[in-house]
Amino acid sequence: MLIDKKLIIEAKEKLGDKSASIIAENLEVENWDEINLKGSCPFGHIDETPSFIWNPKANNFHCFSCGRNYSIIDHYIEFYHLTFLGAIQRLFKETDIKYYFGEQGVKTERDYKYPFYDMTEDRSDVEEYLQLRGITSKTLDWADIQQDAHKNIVFNYYDNNDVLSLVKYRPSHKITKGENKMWCQKNSDTMPLLFNMNRVNTANGALLLTEGEIDCLSAIEAGYTNSVSVPFGSNNFGWIQTNWDWLEEFDKIIVWSDSDKPGQEMRREVCARLGIWRTLFVDAPTKVLNKDGEEVSVKDINEILYYCGKQKVLDLINDAKELPITGIEDLSSVEDFNIELAPGLYLNLEPIDNTVYKLLFGSVVLVTGKRGAGKSSFVNQCFVCEPLDQGQDIFYFSGELSPSVLKSWIEVNMAGFEKTKMKNEFVHVIDAQAKKEMREWYKNRIWVYNENDNSSETILNKAVSVIRRYGVKVIILDNLMTINLSANEKDLLLKQKEFINKLNKMAILYNVLIVLVCHPKKTPYGQELASDDISGSGDLGNLAQYIFSVKRFSKEEKDGIKGKNGTYVKGKEPINYDVEINTMKNRYTGKVSKEKLYFNYKSRRFYSKPSELWRRYHWNKDQSPLPTHDPDDHGVPDWLKD
Repeated sequence: MLIDKKLIIEAKEKLGDKSASIIAENLEVENWDEINLKGSCPFGHIDETPSFIWNPKANNFHCFSCGRNYSIIDHYIEFYHLTFLGAIQRLFKETDIKYYFGEQGVKTERDYKYPFYDMTEDRSDVEEYLQLRGITSKTLDWADIQQDAHKNIVFNYYDNNDVLSLVKYRPSHKITKGENKMWCQKNSDTMPLLFNMNRVNTANGALLLTEGEIDCLSAIEAGYTNSVSVPFGSNNFGWIQTNWDWLEEFDKIIVWSDSDKPGQEMRREVCARLGIWRTLFVDAPTKVLNKDGEEVSVKDINEILYYCGKQKVLDLINDAKELPITGIEDLSSVEDFNIELAPGLYLNLEPIDNTVYKLLFGSVVLVTGKRGAGKSSFVNQCFVCEPLDQGQDIFYFSGELSPSVLKSWIEVNMAGFEKTKMKNEFVHVIDAQAKKEMREWYKNRIWVYNENDNSSETILNKAVSVIRRYGVKVIILDNLMTINLSANEKDLLLKQKEFINKLNKMAILYNVLIVLVCHPKKTPYGQELASDDISGSGDLGNLAQYIFSVKRFSKEEKDGIKGKNGTYVKGKEPINYDVEINTMKNRYTGKVSKEKLYFNYKSRRFYSKPSELWRRYHWNKDQSPLPTHDPDDHGVPDWLKD
């Protein structure tokens, strides 16, 4: 049974932060901070600085120490010993979402010879043997591992409706030469299911695919419970067709096959058939050091667990590698595009959001504007503070500002109008407690480039490193003129075209948002900028998905110009706003517009209504209703006020 992901997301959002409290209470999370929803990780590792932190956007915990994600569904499966289907039933019941699950455990395959449940009351031989291989009884309980009358290990395979459909056996001792290693239950059919699939959280988005049951148990033992194994060895792929619809539930599939030749061949076949755009592979070492410091050969997950421990297994999974994107695919099989469901970034400036809706990850954004127009402030507000508040982290290259100056500019915008004072015309002073709380909030979330080498290759390599290691989703490159493209006068435009193409490929491959700040060409005074007015190759504008220009209104434009008769010249009436944001390109919907906004120098914030100026980012524990007045005394129309 496949359950609509939208309903699962709705249920998780409905339960919301209550999930964090339920988990923290059940697991007795130490150092629990019920305000910031964080504590020490409960999953068996030293966590002196609480790093088990609730992500309200994803509705799960993430441990920034061991890398584990843990949602309320994972909790129901693990804490209450439920299957995935049972966990969803409990979640829907608690959130009052009506859904007909039908009868669980019903055998639906006509003429299929289902196996019988084979076990004895004693499991001691199986537990003793697997304990030697680093697998505890808790994991055996999780995966319903049993022992038969002949002291063999019993592996029970269930379909996603919790029906026992395949039973396999293995001796509970080291296999000797010539001994049968694995066999299926006699007088039963052998549906090629995936071992442990009924306990996998399909709403989690990432699946680990292993080559054998004991490797799957090893991954579960390490804490990666979204793990399955193929049923009949590395060279049998019947399970792909049988489980196709279920496999399609996952946004990411990680393949960890053995390091031998059959394992490598399995990896290539599986990744090609399941889609290289969503498959990764674990590049595991073939040699490691044992407890005595001696180098030993390893070929599978269980041996990594035995010699190196749980964290090494998790580290290798979390560091899974992407396959090169090559070749073509059948257009009819490509996933449907839905802008509403596609992940993206909201700017939280109402007039602009009404135009672009959201900026989709996998895109390149160009920001341009004349010197002094406010490009950097716009970038800091919309592409640093907003992503952080929406649970996304940032890589920032600034070719003109030192890290300390960049930090001061970002923090002024992040602090906001309430927490900032002006010592004089130039000096912004942020409340000390606010500064402390802000820095704790964005610690390990904004990664600033700090090399002397400004070559495009080095900058992008650093960006890729933080994307893969820290999950960064927004890349800021400010600005193009300060990036060394290794070009001369003759090939500069070609190098710029190659660079924007690289950015596009990088955005798509890693599903990130890349923001490139570009200076405009020199234009006559008063002339409006167009997309063709970006300095450099015309391909910069042609190949980007979004283009924004920032314009600051001059004093003359704000005051207006009067004619000889004392009335304002048509088209030269006073402008009550400070800046104009021109959405010049919006590839996904085609909608463009020019939006006039206010700018508050004290907080360096753009806004169209008071709530956007007073906006409190989530470092601020005070999330009470916002003031509705405009401290700059702008004549904000009533319909724009909250």
